[in-house]
Amino acid sequence: MIRVLHVHSGNLFGGVERMMQVLSPALAGCAPVHSSFALCFEGPVADTLRAANADVHILGAVRARRPNEVRGARNRLREVLLDVQPHVVIVHSAWSQAIFGRTVLNSEIPLVRWLHAPQPGPVWLEAWASRSRPALVLCNSRYTLENVRARFGTVPAVVQYPPCAMKPSAPDARHAVRAAIGAREDAVVVMMAARLESGKGHSRLLEALAAVRETTWEAWIVGGVQQPAEQSYLDDLRSLAASLGIRARVRFLGQRSDMADLLAAADIYCQPNVAPDSFGLSFVEALAAGLPVITTRLGGATEIVDETCGVLVAPGSAQAVTCALARLMAVDGDRAALAAAARARAASFCSVPLALAELSAHLASVMPRTLALR
Repeated sequence: MIRVLHVHSGNLFGGVERMMQVLSPALAGCAPVHSSFALCFEGPVADTLRAANADVHILGAVRARRPNEVRGARNRLREVLLDVQPHVVIVHSAWSQAIFGRTVLNSEIPLVRWLHAPQPGPVWLEAWASRSRPALVLCNSRYTLENVRARFGTVPAVVQYPPCAMKPSAPDARHAVRAAIGAREDAVVVMMAARLESGKGHSRLLEALAAVRETTWEAWIVGGVQQPAEQSYLDDLRSLAASLGIRARVRFLGQRSDMADLLAAADIYCQPNVAPDSFGLSFVEALAAGLPVITTRLGGATEIVDETCGVLVAPGSAQAVTCALARLMAVDGDRAALAAAARARAASFCSVPLALAELSAHLASVMPRTLALR
């Protein structure tokens, strides 16, 4: 078994953090990779990992502009490395590579960067991170790999799709959730669960819904405010829904921990990105729940969604989103056929056992041979 220590900030919760939760012992099960975690901040990420039976080590709050905090967190990481004795350390951002990469390398432990987006961070941060050369780069999609090959030079880079595991929904979740939210039983519920940022296409979804003639739809927007800019963005979305005359039919549900139940109570997942997602864990989760997915033909989404389980619309067209929504709302046969194939697509795409076996093989390739043979 390969012991892996994931070093991460831990102050925001999103797709990367949901993936880390899947790597925890409670969800990964008896796997060839055993993960533990070193985070800088207490909060929902640490709490979620502990709830999944993971070992979580807190390094202390770090701000790059405060040298004392950086030194203190590095010293704490040295202690954690001695305690955990990982075979490999994985960092999930330029920030964590910049702050902690040299500490890992000085401990003579292979450093792996897991890239969750091809777009580089701030120039100064990427330059700082590049001083700690990783032994391997894991890319969360072919889209990411194709866009970063030149950046990492001779460092080996491979595609490693994030493992995804959905908890089963509660019995009668569809009825219970709709009753709790106040949704009609006969409503066609369109759901979107994503970070509150413009690239996810919230505005385009609202504009498309406003043009749908079908009168029984309802929309659930899931996503919590974690930074001040997100509150301003959320306020703008509420204003847009009101101006479009659909505010009463759009529910902003905030951050939720019952995603399996929400998806079981919905009918369609629609996230019409206006900027490319490097992967799209929310798409896989929706497919796993048996929901057809509508999204934009951009980035990593094209590796997840195809015509058997959803609809890929052309970039830049709210009308195309409207047409896709109207088709799946009005023609139950189309929706049912896509839903029937959705679970199979998700199962073949992000099986946890297969993903962890693949991850184990990738990590073994950078370990000293004496360790890899154990």
